[in-house]
Amino acid sequence: MYTGQLADAACRASGTNTGNLSITFSAWVRLAAAFRSGVGRLNVRLPWSPWCALALSLTCVGNAAASIDICSQPEAERHVAVAYYDQAESDFEGGTGRTSRVNYKTDLLLEPNDSWAFGFGHRSTILKVDGISLQTNGYLHSFFFPVHKTQRSENRGFRISFAPALSGSSNVTKDAGQYSRDSFQLLAAVVWQRQLSRRLGLRYGLCGDHRLGGYQVYPLIAFEWQPHPRWAINLGFPAAQLSYKVSTRVSSYLRISPDGNEWHVKDKSLERQSQLIYEAYLLEWAFRWRVLKDMSLTVSVGREFDARYEMTLADNSRIRVSNDPATRLGLALAWFF
Repeated sequence: MYTGQLADAACRASGTNTGNLSITFSAWVRLAAAFRSGVGRLNVRLPWSPWCALALSLTCVGNAAASIDICSQPEAERHVAVAYYDQAESDFEGGTGRTSRVNYKTDLLLEPNDSWAFGFGHRSTILKVDGISLQTNGYLHSFFFPVHKTQRSENRGFRISFAPALSGSSNVTKDAGQYSRDSFQLLAAVVWQRQLSRRLGLRYGLCGDHRLGGYQVYPLIAFEWQPHPRWAINLGFPAAQLSYKVSTRVSSYLRISPDGNEWHVKDKSLERQSQLIYEAYLLEWAFRWRVLKDMSLTVSVGREFDARYEMTLADNSRIRVSNDPATRLGLALAWFF
């Protein structure tokens, strides 16, 4: 078995369902048009930051970050999940302004068989900025449609995932006439798995997404170690995690991961347009309670740091500005079916 499967078996043996704990919330928004052709140019980079050298996790608990994560293994159960995250105010560098964010998540995942999984996701951000005027209303949306194909053998595995996405300000996403090639994204991952020993597994591959800011293709590598039935460690890049199963219904994790995105935005007159890019790292602790067999509740507290915005102001000038660290609180609910 893979290390993740070992954790899955341990959780099931104790009566706890695994996976599907990517928990989200969002107001329902109607997506009124199909995708047009065209995806932005690929910017291939191999990023590295000191934080990726250390962190720890449990596969019985899912990822609660607000970015779109196509790199992680898809959840093991069909589910609908919603979540709300409130991020405190923080200052731009040099005292040029202040910002705060509210994030919402919605996820639907369907699994017709053991090899295929597909669904729908929505990420909504309300960006409030004081001190400077942006070329956007600050209401930012990303809609995406993930598809996963997985193959497994006794000690090896392979997964290919992709997700066409529409990402922009509300005055772009609600009107198909405002779409352009800059409004669309193509997120993808190719991941191999190997079981190195009874308790140690390895995942490696390539991912392409906007979690590190603008679109980047970057390596994925993670060592998955389960030293004890209650503990699991995921040490790697771009995310790492430490988790602990308190009981059959309660689990907790500490996770560090990138939490960026990119949106195609327009001003109120729809005459000017630009790309708003956000990049940051999120260190988050979460506590999950399996309230019922088919329902879980998660509360979290996190700290976003090393945050930067690249954006266009109302006067059409382009700036890149750093943001002070900010605390984030989250509440999430998932229903499994």
